[in-house]
Amino acid sequence: MKVLEINKAFRKFGEIQVKFRWLFLLAMFVITAVGLSGLRKFVAEDLQEDWFGDKEKIKLATDRFEETFGNEDVITVLVQTKDVFDSDVLNMIDRLGNEMMETIPYARDVMSVVEVSVAKGTDDGMQVVTPFEDGIPDTHTAEGKAEMESIKKFLLSREAIANKLVSEDATETWVILYLYGYGEEDNKARTGMYKAGRAAHKLLEDPKWQSDKWNLICAGTPYTECEESDVMRKEMSRNLISGFIAMIICLILFVRSLRGLIVPLFSTVGGIGVVFGFMSYFGIVADQNMMTIPILLGMALSVGYSIHYINSFKLHFRQTGIRKESVIMSVEETGWPLFFTALTTIASLISFALVDIGPLKWLGLTSSATVLVVFLYAIILIPVLLSFGKDKKKEESATVQKMTKADLAFESFGKRVLKHSKAVLIVGFAMIVVFIPGIFKIRVTLDYIEMLGLKIPYIARLAKLQDTQLGSVYSYKILIEYPDVDEFKKPERMFALEKLENTLGNLSLTRKSNGKPRVKSVLDIVKETNRMLNGDDPAYYSIPDDEDLLTQELFLYEITGGSRLYDWLNADYNMAYVNVNLATYDSSQIASNIADAEKAAEELFPGAEVSAIGAVAEFAEMNGKIVRGELKSFAGSFIMIAAMLILVFMSIRTGLIGMIPNITPVIILAGIMGYFRFQLDMMTMTIMPMILGIAVDDTIHFINHVKYYYEVHGNYKDAILRTYLEIGKTMCMTTVIICAMFLIYAFSPMNTMHRIGMLSIIGLTTALAADYLMTPVLIYVTKPFGKEFDGIERKR
Repeated sequence: MKVLEINKAFRKFGEIQVKFRWLFLLAMFVITAVGLSGLRKFVAEDLQEDWFGDKEKIKLATDRFEETFGNEDVITVLVQTKDVFDSDVLNMIDRLGNEMMETIPYARDVMSVVEVSVAKGTDDGMQVVTPFEDGIPDTHTAEGKAEMESIKKFLLSREAIANKLVSEDATETWVILYLYGYGEEDNKARTGMYKAGRAAHKLLEDPKWQSDKWNLICAGTPYTECEESDVMRKEMSRNLISGFIAMIICLILFVRSLRGLIVPLFSTVGGIGVVFGFMSYFGIVADQNMMTIPILLGMALSVGYSIHYINSFKLHFRQTGIRKESVIMSVEETGWPLFFTALTTIASLISFALVDIGPLKWLGLTSSATVLVVFLYAIILIPVLLSFGKDKKKEESATVQKMTKADLAFESFGKRVLKHSKAVLIVGFAMIVVFIPGIFKIRVTLDYIEMLGLKIPYIARLAKLQDTQLGSVYSYKILIEYPDVDEFKKPERMFALEKLENTLGNLSLTRKSNGKPRVKSVLDIVKETNRMLNGDDPAYYSIPDDEDLLTQELFLYEITGGSRLYDWLNADYNMAYVNVNLATYDSSQIASNIADAEKAAEELFPGAEVSAIGAVAEFAEMNGKIVRGELKSFAGSFIMIAAMLILVFMSIRTGLIGMIPNITPVIILAGIMGYFRFQLDMMTMTIMPMILGIAVDDTIHFINHVKYYYEVHGNYKDAILRTYLEIGKTMCMTTVIICAMFLIYAFSPMNTMHRIGMLSIIGLTTALAADYLMTPVLIYVTKPFGKEFDGIERKR
């Protein structure tokens, strides 16, 4: 496929644009107005719930759990004090629990040391009691202090309470608010969770809860999700404002004209606004965590496309002095490579649709649509608006004299590159060899404390919580479901549950409080009840081995006031679960811990369906999804771009030559991530396919220009040097602009955003270096377009 022939077609398009420029402007104005009006309906939310499809095992198991046991979300407050059993502390806990129930939407029940129900032996057998039901003794009096000491001793002797609800040294205790389900309309939009979370913030941030006698550390999904939403919205606003300012600065520096500033700005704002406006018309909700990526990418690429047109126009306008002809010549020369670069970038970004993760699919489709629309704005509006104005007198100086000093500097640089072509290739391939081992050191993790970083206040608070005796930020559940009812009335099932608890307690990441594993199930109730019915003898803190006795004890617990049984078992006694708190999140161990937990449960409960659920189980599942998704996305973008290069240039050799300088920065980038232990998460996994899609743009421009001038001159060296002369500066400018956009992320307090910024800049800079060095040398050495000949200009 000859570039000369393609350029002729684009020249005709340029002529049409100039001839019907008012019609083009009217059409773009109408489309822009309609698109921007849709922004009134724009909605951005956290799409974390879309990590898993509705038919995936973990999603189905989570739905069954919530249908049976209710809302998995809780709001928690860890109370730190010198003595939990100080009457002032307990009165505060009592008031706090009551106000949480009164003021927080969807509040179902409060669990605290004041509200806790405990099985207690009586003359008639057993009774479930609340030790503070008749009031909290005043520890400021001797009588009250003695009574409190008795209650304290009793509660701390209960295995279900010590080191689970209250620390062994009585310096920490939990206040836990359980919630009802949010309802279908709220659950879908996450508004229910935010309602509960916002109310909890309003309550718990009241100064009246502050005291020298205690410290409160608040957590729970509704509470922290509200904080995350606020952080992300603030970060998004900062990034967008900073990106817009950076775009204006780049345009002022590189274009240096009022028209060159206003036209790209209009194209950028209009193009991005139209994409998100029409998304709103179709009811598509934006992902607030990832929304800045397509917007900043759209800004950068829109300005980049504009600069290619503007610089080409300036070059021809200096030579001809005729404005409309210069516009047509710029479309002829630049239209095809810009069109092709837009296609390859879209192909790279749309590869995210191959990933089985909802937010990444949204990112891929939205980014692709943004690139397409800003390209259309640039290719239509820039030439049309540049065509308005007066002509200049044609300059009489030679063509070379009409080039800028920067253009001539790039030509001189090109001569040195070709002179040292062997050294360039040796160094380039040596760098690939050096960085390849680093790829295998990349670690995958979704530890959100590490992802977001301690500079975020609520993350610092969660890290502090993790270091307390009772606190745990991470947990998962093992859900066991039998098809037949009453399975968990059988002692062998309870003994199996005990063995499972022991196995889970010995896993490497399981949290221990004062040496006791933080693993909990219905066994606390079963064993406590059996103990109370046997004179509170610790030797009977065990599971009855008779089915009738077990059934009777469970029934007795229920009718004597016990209210916690169905928090752990369903009414049909065929579904139960074990909750496991973790000491930390270790990406290298979490997947194997959960796999071992599921395997142990499957062996102990034959015939049952076993599922790991909860945030950590989702993180572990996502680890595998991210690895598979990264491979799919990168392989998909690589194959699509390589195929497009081969088809367009009608040469396998040319296509592969075009991919070598673009795979190089990706390898270096992946190597850096591995060597410097940058984690691969749902955000950073977007970098490599995105860098490949953007980096190939300069390669296409370079190869296309070389091929064009090869067809004209018939000489590779002349074609390469002419390419350096005409677009070397522009390639640098567009890369600087895109880097400036991603530099905004580098100043983010969030670890994952900071890494996106730094890695993107490294990748784009490396890609530009590869296009300046490896691309021309590979063309010069391999001569992919055929033998040299006397070209059109030589024949003249």
